[in-house]
Amino acid sequence: MTGKVKGKNVLIILVVLLGGFLLARSAFKYFDMKTQRDGLKSEIDQLKEDNAKLQEKIANLYNDKEYVEKVAREQLNLVKQGETVYIISKE
Repeated sequence: MTGKVKGKNVLIILVVLLGGFLLARSAFKYFDMKTQRDGLKSEIDQLKEDNAKLQEKIANLYNDKEYVEKVAREQLNLVKQGETVYIISKE
């Protein structure tokens, strides 16, 4: 009888260890996925903020002639008719 009891005890211990291992593995995956989800939420929030800024820029392009002129001068290096551009080198 003691052989059967020892066998049952070993089997119970193995089942408990296997269950604990599976539970720990699932918990690790859960926390890893939660961390990924939180990172993605932060990225989504940042992209929404960037999108709002870009939408504002687009609205300015359509509505504000001074803004259009500023962008044309700074980014496209355009000048008004009759203006003279002087380029200063740092040499």
